Amino acid sequence: MQEVEWDNLYLYAKNLAEENKSFEEIEKILLQKTNNEIIVSEIISRLKKIQHAIKSKNGLIKLGVAGFFLLSGFLITCINFHSNQSFTIVMYSFTSIGLILMLWGLFEIIG
Repeated sequence: MQEVEWDNLYLYAKNLAEENKSFEEIEKILLQKTNNEIIVSEIISRLKKIQHAIKSKNGLIKLGVAGFFLLSGFLITCINFHSNQSFTIVMYSFTSIGLILMLWGLFEIIG
């Protein structure tokens, strides 16, 4: 019986989390549905772990794209420098995009 209750509460809490409700709000709503604080704390901790894993994955993707921008900007800048062509637009734009994506990715990983 408790397992069915846990599953139903977990699905309900997951739907609330997808609606961008805060964990405090979800906890209050779940405590209105059940008086078992242990189940509610387990559900909240599982939701937090899942949300952190998703944000970490997205952050790593952003770091990879940022690394690509930084590396390709460096290579294009070096090639243009040695061929005596203008490289300021590439250098500043690729570096800026790469740094912004890198900081955004780190923000998502760290939280």
